[in-house]
Amino acid sequence: MSKFFYDSDHVRYELCATREGQGFNWLFFPGGPGADSSYFHSLIQDVTLPGNVWLIDMPGNGSNTLKEQYNFDKWIDIFPKIIRRFENPVLVGHSFGGMFPLLFPELEQYLKGYIILNAAPTLWLEEAAAYAAQFDVPDLSKEVHDFTCNPNPETFQTCLNACMPYYFPKHTLEKGRQLLSQVAFEHSLAVWWMRKAVELNFSAQWIPQSVPTLIINAKYDCIVPYTLFQNDTRFRRPNIERLVIEDAGHFIWVENPAAAKQAFQKMCAWVQK
Repeated sequence: MSKFFYDSDHVRYELCATREGQGFNWLFFPGGPGADSSYFHSLIQDVTLPGNVWLIDMPGNGSNTLKEQYNFDKWIDIFPKIIRRFENPVLVGHSFGGMFPLLFPELEQYLKGYIILNAAPTLWLEEAAAYAAQFDVPDLSKEVHDFTCNPNPETFQTCLNACMPYYFPKHTLEKGRQLLSQVAFEHSLAVWWMRKAVELNFSAQWIPQSVPTLIINAKYDCIVPYTLFQNDTRFRRPNIERLVIEDAGHFIWVENPAAAKQAFQKMCAWVQK
């Protein structure tokens, strides 16, 4: 099943599954920013979640296009309202989708659970460069420079292609390319977040205090290394569990679907206690 709904802010909600449960609403928030949430479909098919499963696309994200020019700073005002719309929300944020919610301390009073997939609690590029040095990955400074200086769909696509070995280990590189080749991206959002993260000196403003939180990173993820959360002592709390998957990269369900399924089962059991 799949149904699309829109609110007055032009946020798109796709209802992907409904199963018997305790009234949970699983909210999948994609990365990029700019990547269409459709890339979660294969993950959702692999895991069995009690309640409703939703994909969330903010205004202008992926294929949720806008006709007029849009100030993406509005996302900061919109996001908490999205969470408040749902009863018993469990948030699943991947990459940017796992970072962005950490700017909102008010989520503590609404969320029943939080899965952070392949994300970071602070600015990440310097750590990523250092971490990637141990792997046989090509230098992408030229592609990043070209996109930064002249952001457009062509330089973005070239930069994205150059990033593929940083996302996926060699044995799933081609499978990863195929996955992302089917995903709609909005390059202007990548520009916005690159600038906004620096402007904010991005660092988590919310450390879940009682919300069951599962942080999942991967050994071969050279974009947001697991060491960022590992070294951040703020996240060493009894309600927070960290998991590093050995045989996976930036999209854990592509390289290691069994480990992804097991992790989601852990969270299901946790939130249903």
